[in-house]
Formats: sequence, structure tokens, C-alpha cells
Amino acid sequence: MQNPAQEISSVVKDLTTASTADFQQSVLQRYFTHDAAFRHPLCSVEAAHGSRDKLLGIYQWYRVMSPRLQLEVKSVSENLDENTLLLDVVQTFHIFLSPFKPAPSHLLVRLTLRKENDLYYISKQEDFYHPDELAALVLPPLSPLIRLALSTAGFISNINAKLFQTLGFWQTGTGTTPAGVPPDGAESDTNELKWD
Repeated sequence: MQNPAQEISSVVKDLTTASTADFQQSVLQRYFTHDAAFRHPLCSVEAAHGSRDKLLGIYQWYRVMSPRLQLEVKSVSENLDENTLLLDVVQTFHIFLSPFKPAPSHLLVRLTLRKENDLYYISKQEDFYHPDELAALVLPPLSPLIRLALSTAGFISNINAKLFQTLGFWQTGTGTTPAGVPPDGAESDTNELKWD
């Protein structure tokens, strides 16, 4: 890629929604390094000589499992000082044997780039999902249950915080704040925090 931020959306779409296995293979070989790594909550490929072929197998299985995949790259953030791209992606993945209606799932994709001969190639892909979004990908009816469990854990965290604060742990209102932090959320003219 000459301009990763402008080109990456079409690269991702071509790779994930390819109409033929040959086209998908050509996209992967054109844009990924031969030693590309991949990390996903359900599988991974370590960087090694020829690891791109293992990554191709994952993408091929991805298309077999969901022949009618929909995917949209909502936004792209570029940091070429760190050689990374962050993509906000929404996909509707439907396992072909699943009787359940597919649900869209959101994920954050972090791509590590390597520059070779004035072109950028993907050397590592990392996919990040919230637990309920991952469930929407695999078994959509579990998503509401996971969201309920997450909300319950948040509620219990607040109860435990109040309980332990009454026992003297991590209390607010003790009058000690870092130096340079104004009271009541007023703005400070310093960015340095020093504890009293």
C-alpha cells in the first residue's frame, strides 16, 4: 500500500468478502508479509517464515463458515510513527449452519505495518471484541445474557466499592488530592500531578 489509511478499507473488504478463493489468496499475498501474525479471541497464528499461508487458511475457513458476510469499515486511524492502523469495523457474520438470525458485531482491528521498498505491508493483525460482540459473532442469542452479566458485574462493583469505603478503603472526601489538581473539577494550568 502506498497510502495505508486510504487503501485499507478496500483491502479489508476484498479480503473478507472475496467472491472467489483465488481472489482472496491474491489479496492476502499482495498486502501481508510472508511472516504475518494474527491474533483473534478464537484463534491465532504466530509470526514465522511462511505464516501467511496459515493465515490464508483462517480466512478461507472464515468464508466457508459465512458465505454471505457483510462488513463495513466505519473509521480508520493512522499512526505511521508507530506503523499502525486502527480500524473500527462492523460485520454481520452468519455461520451457514446456524438457525439463528445473524447480528452485527463491532470490533477494533489493530494492524501493524512494515515498510518495504516504499510500500506498506501488514505484518500483524489483532482483532479485539467485547464479550457480547464476540457472542453475537458466534451465537447471537447469548449476547443479551452476556450484556446482563456485564451490567450485573458493574452493579456489584459499585456495591463493593461503597461497602469497602465504609470500612476505610479508597475513600473519597478525605481532603487529599494530587498537587496541581483543582477542587470540584475546575481546570488547572498544569499537567503535572504531585501527591501531597
